[in-house]
Amino acid sequence: MSGRAKPREPAAPWVAQPWAAGPVVVFDTETTGCTVHDRVVSLGAVRLDAGLEPEATLHLAFAPGMPCHWGATRVHGMSDAFLARHPPFAAHAAEIADFFAGALGCAHNLAFDRRMLGNEFARAGLPRPWEAELCTMRTWRRAFPGQRAGLNPASAACGFAREGSLHGALEDAWLAVQLLRRLHEMPPVPMRLHGITNGPGYACAAA
Repeated sequence: MSGRAKPREPAAPWVAQPWAAGPVVVFDTETTGCTVHDRVVSLGAVRLDAGLEPEATLHLAFAPGMPCHWGATRVHGMSDAFLARHPPFAAHAAEIADFFAGALGCAHNLAFDRRMLGNEFARAGLPRPWEAELCTMRTWRRAFPGQRAGLNPASAACGFAREGSLHGALEDAWLAVQLLRRLHEMPPVPMRLHGITNGPGYACAAA
């Protein structure tokens, strides 16, 4: 009897089908770094209805209680001083859970964003607010084998790119929305970008 593991069966070829998984929240996180001890500093999310039409957005920043790794700051551009002026994640945990309620969770490179956001909910004593989930990066690889599946090249294949060099959580979530729709043979939708809505000056500006 051989102790060798059986080779993994190759994934079935991707065949685009109409979306039938109900409402979905496409989200992205920016973080202090990449380890299990790092924290989420920004969340961008777009809620789509059962027809993959946009319903609402969320764009929040959080005081992480620890400095950002210099490499992370180069990616998202948010300084420790800027982040310190925002509430901690726990102050918005219930609001974020309500935003996800009943929806499938979706992200590009879901394994990373699931771990980072899930850890924040665990620290707040709350369960992760979604069960069913989808990774657009893994699905893109199945749909377009041999093509680069990172968010930048996949977005470029759909005719989209970031407005600047820095990563913004809401903009990246919108780019993943475009990929999700492309994977289901749907046309792109306007990307309704806006700033972070829980900063110290937002309440005054919105009044």
